[in-house]
Amino acid sequence: DVERSRGLGDVYKRQFMVLFSATMSGLQYLLLGMEHVQAALVLAIMCFVASLLGLLVVQRAIRKYGRASIIVFSVSIVMFISNVLMTSFGAIKVWTDYESGEYMGFKLPC
Repeated sequence: DVERSRGLGDVYKRQFMVLFSATMSGLQYLLLGMEHVQAALVLAIMCFVASLLGLLVVQRAIRKYGRASIIVFSVSIVMFISNVLMTSFGAIKVWTDYESGEYMGFKLPC
């Protein structure tokens, strides 16, 4: 039971950090005057719940199979998918900007 309670403490610390970072992202939107505050809050809650579920599933899989390499495998899958999606959506945006004759140079950061 000591090992289980220590593991739960680690889970709660990780979840707090996920909630904290999502909340800070939402506050950054507020400070920068961005719109869609409700969407940012909904995304923060969704990220918190999804990370909790993912953490529980990965912990259960590690206990069942006894291999921590599942974490490396799942992270590599997520990185691959995000790389493909970011490249695809970026290429689509560049193509639509090119066809519409929009300026495609650097935008101001502020």
